[in-house]
Amino acid sequence: MSLDYEKRLEAVVDRELKGLPELTAPQALMLRVTEAIEQRSISAYRRPWPMWPLALQAASLLLLMVLFGGLCFASWKVSQVEGFTAAMQRPLEWISGLSSMWHAFTVVLASIALAVKQLHTGVLIGLFAALALGYAMCLGIGTVYVRLGMARPQN
Repeated sequence: MSLDYEKRLEAVVDRELKGLPELTAPQALMLRVTEAIEQRSISAYRRPWPMWPLALQAASLLLLMVLFGGLCFASWKVSQVEGFTAAMQRPLEWISGLSSMWHAFTVVLASIALAVKQLHTGVLIGLFAALALGYAMCLGIGTVYVRLGMARPQN
């Protein structure tokens, strides 16, 4: 292409573009832009923590670590008080009862697992087949009863 042709084409395109009417932005775009501008003007503590300035992040992290350490120290000191240990005696008895029940449950499960390991594979397959057959029978009988119960009476 020649340089003269390119300049004429540029002038024509420029004239046509300047002759177009002003366009307004879609409403959704305007809302998103105004929200983005408002987000930038929001103070740092209202933004998500990773978007805070680094100095504020460090200060807040240090404050939270100090508060957590103080909470841990205070709970340790409270646990050493005689009145607290007397008050905690009853809940600890309940927990020990639950713990013994849990231990008995795990022993029963372990004994069942040991019994299953000792069974022959054919016996296990037979037990699972009987279980599946029983389940299918219950499902079928339940379906029949539901259909009978939901059926409209015929005159």
